[in-house]
Amino acid sequence: MTYAEKVSARVREAGNPVCVGLDPVLKKIPGNASAEERIKRFYSDMLDAMLARDLLPAAVKPNMAYYEGVSLGCLQVLQNLIQAYRDAGMLVVLDAKRGDISSTSGAYAQSAFKVFGADAVTAAPYMGIDTIKPFQDVSQGHGIYVLVRTSNPSAKDFQDLVVGQEGIPLYRKVAEKLADWNDGNLGAVVGATAPKELRDLLAYWKGRGREVPVLIPGIAISGVSGGQTGSVAEVYQAIRDAESDASLHLINSSSGINYAYEKYSGLSPAEASVTALEELCEEIARFAPSAPSAPELEA
Repeated sequence: MTYAEKVSARVREAGNPVCVGLDPVLKKIPGNASAEERIKRFYSDMLDAMLARDLLPAAVKPNMAYYEGVSLGCLQVLQNLIQAYRDAGMLVVLDAKRGDISSTSGAYAQSAFKVFGADAVTAAPYMGIDTIKPFQDVSQGHGIYVLVRTSNPSAKDFQDLVVGQEGIPLYRKVAEKLADWNDGNLGAVVGATAPKELRDLLAYWKGRGREVPVLIPGIAISGVSGGQTGSVAEVYQAIRDAESDASLHLINSSSGINYAYEKYSGLSPAEASVTALEELCEEIARFAPSAPSAPELEA
């Protein structure tokens, strides 16, 4: 089974395409214990609350930098969380944005897939196929999400630069190479803050004969600091206009779900996170073409 097939199967099984970023900002993690213990408890409680409400996202996406920046011990916490969320049935995308010469990329792939046990990893393609192929060689059905058109404000500094005689933006050249290299295990990162580009890229890959699963960060959830400005409605309009298979694409929310207790002051952090997850699933169900609905929750 290719990674694209795994995503589609998991989205249908979960009943939603949500990917929850597991990005621990220490000043927002409650408790008086060590940083490692607070992070472990925060995300373990979140998982327990998801299971108790019978509402699991299709995937989670821990950003490795947040764990590396705490301690070596926190990397063990990350590995344990990856295992726990995978055991519960979710895909795990390790957001590491790796990219280097082939020998180093091979080591990065071993780290992501063999040491940490992730299902997929994010990778930067700036150094060409030498960066990406080692992940494919190690992958055996794991996913590699290539940065194509990201959601950050300064993405345009390089990604929108016009290149070549064709006069097309650099991110489009990356998209073309991705289509050339795609073995069914390559995906793309395209931000929700660029819905026009998302539509055009999805249509392009579909026209090349093999759709590319897209990880779509930048979805905003109102009332929670740190959210970006992407719109669920705009994302699914882009998917619909491109006539793309909605089950291939993961909609990521990090701060909006992690720190939903800022919005729902009467709930515990874990309960608030699941409430925000439920609301995002319901919003997606309103806009997604043939979207699987979020599970019914008991009153």
